[in-house]
Amino acid sequence: MQTREMRRATPDGLSHPAAPVEIVRGIRPEIQALRAVAVAAVVLYHLWPLRMPGGFVGVDMFFAVSGFLITAHLLREVETHGSVRITTFWARRARRLLPASLVVLVATSVAVLLVVPRALWQQFFRAIGASVLYVENWLLAGDAVDYLAAENAPTPVQHFWSLGVEEQFYLLWPVLIAIGALVATRSRRWRASQVVGLLIAVIFATSLVASVLTTSTAPSLAYFGTHIRAWEFAAGGLVALLGSRPPFVNDMARTWMSWTGWVLVVVAIASFDGSIAFPGATALVPVVGTLMVVAGGSPRLWWSPTRIVSLPPVQRLGDVSYSFYLWHWPVIVLVPFATGRDLTTIDKALIFVATLVLAALTKKLIEDRVRSLPALTIRRPRWTFLAVGASMALAMLLPVAGTIYTADSREQSVAAIDDALASGERCFGAGALVESGCTVDPAAALLPDPASLYEDTGGAFSCYRPQDDPELNTSCSFGSTAPDATRVALVGDSHAAMLIPGLRDRASQMGWRLDVLVGNDGSWRDPASAEPGSAQEAYLTALDEHLAEGDYDIVLTTARHDPARRAAVSEKTRDAYVEVWTDARARGTQVVAIQDNPLISQADLDCVVSPRPGVEPTSCAAPESAASDAGDDIVHAARDEGLPVIDLRDHFCTADSCPIVIGGVIAYRDLHHITATFSKTLGPYLVAAVEDATRA
Repeated sequence: MQTREMRRATPDGLSHPAAPVEIVRGIRPEIQALRAVAVAAVVLYHLWPLRMPGGFVGVDMFFAVSGFLITAHLLREVETHGSVRITTFWARRARRLLPASLVVLVATSVAVLLVVPRALWQQFFRAIGASVLYVENWLLAGDAVDYLAAENAPTPVQHFWSLGVEEQFYLLWPVLIAIGALVATRSRRWRASQVVGLLIAVIFATSLVASVLTTSTAPSLAYFGTHIRAWEFAAGGLVALLGSRPPFVNDMARTWMSWTGWVLVVVAIASFDGSIAFPGATALVPVVGTLMVVAGGSPRLWWSPTRIVSLPPVQRLGDVSYSFYLWHWPVIVLVPFATGRDLTTIDKALIFVATLVLAALTKKLIEDRVRSLPALTIRRPRWTFLAVGASMALAMLLPVAGTIYTADSREQSVAAIDDALASGERCFGAGALVESGCTVDPAAALLPDPASLYEDTGGAFSCYRPQDDPELNTSCSFGSTAPDATRVALVGDSHAAMLIPGLRDRASQMGWRLDVLVGNDGSWRDPASAEPGSAQEAYLTALDEHLAEGDYDIVLTTARHDPARRAAVSEKTRDAYVEVWTDARARGTQVVAIQDNPLISQADLDCVVSPRPGVEPTSCAAPESAASDAGDDIVHAARDEGLPVIDLRDHFCTADSCPIVIGGVIAYRDLHHITATFSKTLGPYLVAAVEDATRA
């Protein structure tokens, strides 16, 4: 993630030490060392997260360094030319950064086609396309609050979120500096550095406050949002603004400052982990540490860190840090797909070395050559922009083609599913394990098509409550509109939602008016069980009031179970269920619990979507223990209260195992949600079970 074009320093890095914050055009060894430490921390964290728990702060170090260097460069341009040559700056940035990144993205696209299961193509190519456009950070921010995308597998370009933030900074920062210079010129009372300093200080303060606030209320936005991360760049800019007026002017002070900065960086890398609130105020530790090292420069005292940071291996790693960062994550993600197994320690060590080699080659053959290419450097910026546009268009070809392919596969799959359902074949899907005479045809095409597996939701989440939303959506109703229709409510979380495709098509023929009340953490329970004053309490209160006022004949309730849930937690949860059920039963409403579907492992699902040679997907299965009702608090509470419980496990499992493919249908779209296709085949049996339960 290098952020500036610079000439090489003297071999030992010591003959011309930098002033504390002196703006120099040569490579500063302490900045190269910061880059080396930052990229090593990130890569080692991704390879061995438990051994390098805070390695993710390397990104914050890069942001702070970028803010310093780019602000210094732009201020120097204002001093020389009176303003910022914005298009020239953008062209230089594009020549410096885009060639290597686009090469990595094209190589990653090819690798996805070759080794990644088709079930992941839609997600992966979508992310690659966002990375080509440098908006991956916004895609991840959106996915984090989208329930259907929140559990997505990591894509091989997920690390491009930070590059997106940087590129957006490069687009906006010179405009900010240019505005400051223009205001100073017209006012004639202020110097450009003063106006720019004021603007940067305002950005620093407002963005930092926003980061502190959103880290607790909207952590995904705080982590990926460019405007929330802006204070880290602004902090570097403020240090750059010190210019020739550093607060520390002697080697002793600079040495202490430098060592203190390195200590803060090491503390953050070694002690931070995923449990802390980040970025927020916590990110001040690596950012301040980084900028203390920058401000300290390269002091000449014998006990200063200058000799250590100037060691050739450190400087060389800093030199290839950008390409090293680009390559490491695609290799980490894609190698397991190619080998068919998880990474071993030896694999990880080989990946580290191989990525370094790729980085060195990319630096020499692509980065250095393209940024100094005469065909671009001696021409106006628009030629660079044209070359960039053409290159980005080429890089988008495979992602677009892959997306079109998966969309076409999805359409064909939907048509095949509709035909199979219309045929009334009793051995298709959920009936295969309970109907007599059903056989398995290993050669039959699987439905849904694996390429569209993760999208097979059947519209189940169109009325789903988002996370932390206090509002109850009561607009989703299906079935009969007759005045005497049986009023039925389906209540619960995403597992309840996946029953909608199976119930929706049969509500009318059963004479039901089916209201769907589903959402994130949406199981029906006593509002007093939620944190007082929280959005969850408001939602549960609205849900309970709606059910009380809705004159429902039947309420169907289910939710994801957790076999690992502690007994004390389960007891409280069951009590919260019974509290609302008791009131509903007193009103004459029949409460029916539906046992949750089995939970499977990643290996079970991979067996189908990424089958190994010689393995038939129809043979893939989870152990019978996957159908255990341990941790299904709704079911246990219902049984204790003598309420009817619908148990459909015979449609999922035999006495020995729980197949992943049942009657030619892939039953699971992820590790715990059933597919809409399987839900539709399960619907007749579920409706019949509800009729039996409420007739008793």
